[in-house]
Amino acid sequence: MKVEITIKVDGQVVTKHLEQVDGTLENMEETIDALSRRVACDTLQASVNSLPQSRPLFRQTAADSDIKAINPEHSSD
Repeated sequence: MKVEITIKVDGQVVTKHLEQVDGTLENMEETIDALSRRVACDTLQASVNSLPQSRPLFRQTAADSDIKAINPEHSSD
């Protein structure tokens, strides 16, 4: 059996996976499991690539932000 998965981000095709799935049930399960991992990685990467570059990748560190304003019960005062 032929399995085809197309990944689109905002309506634009970013990648296609075409896999032949044959053999025993165990072989088919292993093939589909590997395909699902590749699809998950490609989907995440395509989503990250579609973000604007001006968006910060990580939250600010505690030294750069006011923790008390965010979560007062964890302050040391």
